[in-house]
Amino acid sequence: MKISSYSVIVLLLAVLVQGCGSLIVGGGSPGGGSYSGSQTRADAAITSRINTRFVNDSLVRALDIRVSTNQGVVTLSGEVDSTAVAARAVELARTTSGVKRVVSRLSVNP
Repeated sequence: MKISSYSVIVLLLAVLVQGCGSLIVGGGSPGGGSYSGSQTRADAAITSRINTRFVNDSLVRALDIRVSTNQGVVTLSGEVDSTAVAARAVELARTTSGVKRVVSRLSVNP
């Protein structure tokens, strides 16, 4: 499936806005702990790299999966069409530079 350049731009803008959430609301970590600006930028970069890999993958539909990163730990959530898609998404995330661990909250559509 080919995704238009407009879709990629919208997706990347959503990722950037998502990554800035902790800066806008309270300026710290989501849990209120110590969370530096450099870590926030690193997490946003990881999220962006993963989303880019999803967009470029022929099996994974990037718009079906939400990616969030907190101190290098990536959480994937959303609904996918098969266990193969879920496994591929986890593998793409796990092998992305900077990722410490991947938590999958993906569910497979019946």
